Amino acid sequence: MGMYGMVSIAGAGKAESVSLEKAWHGLHYLLTGEVWEGEGPLAFLLAGGEHEGGDEEAPRWFSPEETAEIHRALSSVSDAALWSRFDAEEMEANEIYPGIWDEDEEELKEEYLMYFHQLKQIVSAAAQSRRGLVVSIG
Repeated sequence: MGMYGMVSIAGAGKAESVSLEKAWHGLHYLLTGEVWEGEGPLAFLLAGGEHEGGDEEAPRWFSPEETAEIHRALSSVSDAALWSRFDAEEMEANEIYPGIWDEDEEELKEEYLMYFHQLKQIVSAAAQSRRGLVVSIG
């Protein structure tokens, strides 16, 4: 059973969420160049925010102000800039989940850019409506 990433607009209905499926770890790496670490708004998939109820495994909540910062940061990342970090050997060596980096690069690029666009869209919608985000990986 794999781990999935979910990003939702806080206080919104089910329709205002996106599942990144198993692409969350690869996206984090492509956004930050880090495997598990990262600081600043582009690391929001794995870092930052507040754990709900103080539980480290709980979803993390980002305030509307933090969400606006994430939106500005994501908006500045082009498809070409995101994909410029792709390095199949490096990602495999660092065990970036889900370990599919020997697949056809064009197919991987198409899949990851699709998730990237969905991520940008949900963050943009949250920022424009001045709402927060909830991020969960599990």
